[in-house]
Amino acid sequence: MKRKLSKLILVTLVSSAMFAERISIAVNPGEAYSNRAPQLAAWIEDSEGNFVDTLFVTKKASGNKWIGSPKNGRPEALPDWYRAKGQNPAVKIPKEELDATTRATPKKGIVIEKDLPLEKGKSYVFKCQANQSFDYNEYYTKKNSGVDGQPAVLYCGELVADGTEKEISLEFSGSRENLTTADKIIESIYIVVK
Repeated sequence: MKRKLSKLILVTLVSSAMFAERISIAVNPGEAYSNRAPQLAAWIEDSEGNFVDTLFVTKKASGNKWIGSPKNGRPEALPDWYRAKGQNPAVKIPKEELDATTRATPKKGIVIEKDLPLEKGKSYVFKCQANQSFDYNEYYTKKNSGVDGQPAVLYCGELVADGTEKEISLEFSGSRENLTTADKIIESIYIVVK
């Protein structure tokens, strides 16, 4: 009887520490967004860098639907998302295993909502990565940078889950050196947690 009661108390404590949060993400296009349909992924990690969930990923990236792609896929398209998820970019993700909203790149930005169980008091990092194919400039040429040209850009923002509604803005992460349009694909990214 004591053992059953202990298990019940433990399950109750664990389930009360986790609560579902309604996550809304808004990706507002920048001036270079419509040059070509960009590849985008938005996801969440815990503060130790462990992958939690994908909020959004474009269909080409999730399904390895690249035209004329080499055998290893296109890992340079969204390298941080592939690495975080542990996804091989050369392997198509089966439909039943997709953990996110996937679709073609929207022409006017993205607004997505998703319920996620988050641990109360724990820090989470929201990330969004964007990339455009054939995004060449004088530093990233077809000769030295393959299909993508300029590298994928990353935006990050941190939040502590506490059950209150809050909005965070994801900020550009990394160096803008030698970028001319890659850092203009996205104008702003906001996450609202309810």
